[in-house]
Amino acid sequence: MTNTQALLLTPTGADDLVAPGGPSRETVLRMCGTALSISGVLTLTGGVLHPIVDGEAHSVAALTAPGTPLAQSLIGIGTVLVILGLPGMYAWMRPRIGMAGFIGILTYLIANIVTGAAHLTIEMFVAHPLAENPETAHLIADNGHMIESRGVEMLNVVGGAAMLLGMALLGASLLRNRTVPRWIAILTLLGMAGFFLPIPAVQGISGFIYEAPRSIAFAAIGVLMVRHPRGLRK
Repeated sequence: MTNTQALLLTPTGADDLVAPGGPSRETVLRMCGTALSISGVLTLTGGVLHPIVDGEAHSVAALTAPGTPLAQSLIGIGTVLVILGLPGMYAWMRPRIGMAGFIGILTYLIANIVTGAAHLTIEMFVAHPLAENPETAHLIADNGHMIESRGVEMLNVVGGAAMLLGMALLGASLLRNRTVPRWIAILTLLGMAGFFLPIPAVQGISGFIYEAPRSIAFAAIGVLMVRHPRGLRK
């Protein structure tokens, strides 16, 4: 008969509680850090390559221009990797991030799942095929939201605002608590600002401005997580 005491957890180290064959906490954090680092490279590359024609990024001409759907695929894979890496990033930062940082990561994570992934899915698997077919190209909206739908428009606007808020809260918390080097915190704070700047959309330049701050910030945080899975010294 099994001894009841044998089923109780004992106050040992965290790694001692891992089931045989399971990855350690450090290994999981390194995996999340690697995901964030790769995501930064992919989203920045995809943003620079994303076609923009006559100032429009989601018109029929842009959706059928060279670079589509490769650019969107790179951003899409990068978004998935961000979603996978963010929970580990919070676990790594938790002792030095505060409530604002927690809310920021949670808001940004939910916005990426609900809006970021949905936007890219629509762009790659709905808008792009419609734009390529002359008989359905007229279905692409001319308002930048790809599909003439109030729901899609609200998804993009509200989701974009949520991502901006999440990055701002996270960046402010990182800066206030000195969680990571200051330059990474500042890039995080400015992570989504480029999308709201009143600048003309130009291929290559606009994509870099949009994606560079948060892509570089997440890539840098990922590298720190891989190199220092037990956390940074104060």
